[in-house]
Amino acid sequence: MKNSNNLFKKFVLIMGIFNFPIGIWMITESLLNKTGESLITNVVSGEFIIFTGAALVWATTKLSSRAPIIVWNGLVRFFSVLFVIYASTNGEVPEPMFYITGMDLLLAITFIFGTVKVTGVPLSKLIVGKTNDL
Repeated sequence: MKNSNNLFKKFVLIMGIFNFPIGIWMITESLLNKTGESLITNVVSGEFIIFTGAALVWATTKLSSRAPIIVWNGLVRFFSVLFVIYASTNGEVPEPMFYITGMDLLLAITFIFGTVKVTGVPLSKLIVGKTNDL
């Protein structure tokens, strides 16, 4: 069990680190293109992606008490997948977004169920921010 715990922590850590270049790329691209409303939206989104990466990296340093952060990241990713599916009903979703969405769905499932398995804390407790730590 210890080995799967370390593997899960490393996986979450790597995925958190990957958020940094994605967020920086979004901000840089927006600043270079300067297209009004999308500038603001993409810069703020990029900042939140960087923050999410930092939160995931931080959560891996003490998984037993910070596991709800990982679960909530998984839930946010899952609901984002649902919104992309909904948006696709209008046919206005670029094809590359479907690949990214598929990856996010896999990450969401891994983050949610992996955290439950590794910590042994029920999902209902993790959602409300509770762990087995006192």
